Order: sequence, then C-alpha cells, then structure tokens
Amino acid sequence: MEDSESKTARWILYVFLFVISAGVVFLGFGALVFFTMFFGWLIAPSEYILGGVLLVHFGLALGLFLLARRKRWGCLKAIVYGGVSAPVLLIVLGLFGPDPPDDQKPNQRQPLVSPSGKYVLTVPIERSRQDRGPLGFGLPYWHVTISDPKGQVVYRDPNESFVGIRNVYWVWGQADRVWLFDSDGGAVYVYEQTDGTWSRHEWGHGTGYTAQGITPPPSLYPDYVHSGPAPVASEPENASADALPEPDE
Repeated sequence: MEDSESKTARWILYVFLFVISAGVVFLGFGALVFFTMFFGWLIAPSEYILGGVLLVHFGLALGLFLLARRKRWGCLKAIVYGGVSAPVLLIVLGLFGPDPPDDQKPNQRQPLVSPSGKYVLTVPIERSRQDRGPLGFGLPYWHVTISDPKGQVVYRDPNESFVGIRNVYWVWGQADRVWLFDSDGGAVYVYEQTDGTWSRHEWGHGTGYTAQGITPPPSLYPDYVHSGPAPVASEPENASADALPEPDE
C-alpha cells in the first residue's frame, strides 16, 4: 500500500508535469498566433490556420488521454491535461475577455462618414479571386468601398493594387472625395463621383487635378511622411510651396 509520502511526491510530480505542459503549449500557441498575425494570414485565412492546429492538437490530446487511461499512466494524463488547459484558456479569454482598445489611426478609421453624410467609407482587406497563394487561397488586398448610410454598396474599387501586407491611409476631402495614400510607392489616389459614377484617379500624374486646385488634405499622410501636398510630376523641381493649390479639406 502506498504511503502518504509517496502519494505527496506523486502529486507534486503530476502538478509539475501539468504546469510544464501547459507552459510549453501556451508558448507554442503564442508563437503560432504571432506567426499568423504577421505572416501566415498572407497565404491562408487566420481562422483556418488556428482552427486546423487546434483540431490536430485536441485530436492528439484525446488519443494520448485514451492511451494513458488504458495503461494507467498518471504522468501522461497530467501532461495531457496541461496541454489541453492552455488552448482552452486562450479560447475562453478570446470569447469572453475584454474588447481590445480602439487603436485605429486618424487616417485609417472605418467606417468613415463623408462630410455631406451621404456616404460611408470602408477599406477592408479582402482576398483576391484571381491571384492565389501557394495553398490556393486568394492573396489579400485593400479595397476602397463606398456605401450609403443604409449599408448599400454604391462603389467598390475593382482594382487589386494595394497589397494587404502594406499600409494604406485614407480620408474624406471636399465634395465627398476620397483620398488614399499608398505606402508601397508613395502614390496618392483620389476617388470622386462624376455624373453619378464613381471613379479612381492617380493624383500627381499630369496637371488635370492640380489645375482644378485640389490637393490631398495634410491629414492624409502618416507620421513618417511630411504632411502637406505631395509635389506633382508635372511641376518643376524648384517650384515653391506657395505655388501649390490649396489642400482639399
């Protein structure tokens, strides 16, 4: 018959194995979430990656638990319990924990209501139906989408120009124009409605928009870019700032 000291030592071992297993699995899932947030989502939806790993993990844990129960291996049971507790805790925190803080930048807020109140701008990251990654999932792109206050989409940029891994910035301007800055090449785009039809133009190539006296609002640019109008391609390099048109604010 097992004495009390042996029982105590055995339970201490079980607790130790439980903690070590939970810690290792917790760190592993933390690394997986980090990888998915920054890299994995580019080749496959995050929910597919995390869901697939969870299914494999719980399936493996079930198999080990049945084996430990059949063989009466208490140490293996402790390891399984610890390995299962970590992802369960993460799931519970994700479902019932506090909402993350609103960390949207002023020039990346969405939904964003136009100055007239007639339109609502969103710029979601959506997966392409043409460009696909190595696993067959569409590559992610930013898409400028303009809706009415009831949520009916009136315009969606069909171009797949803004890769989701890079940042874009947007604001409304006068006359319900949408301005967008692409951090990839530094280009500025303007979306506006003419005769009831929305269209996109790349600002700064040619003199058409400059001649009309519109430039991007300074609030469009991120902190690492000098705020204010970007010079257009047709201007002389020595053009003074006073010669630029007023910002479209």
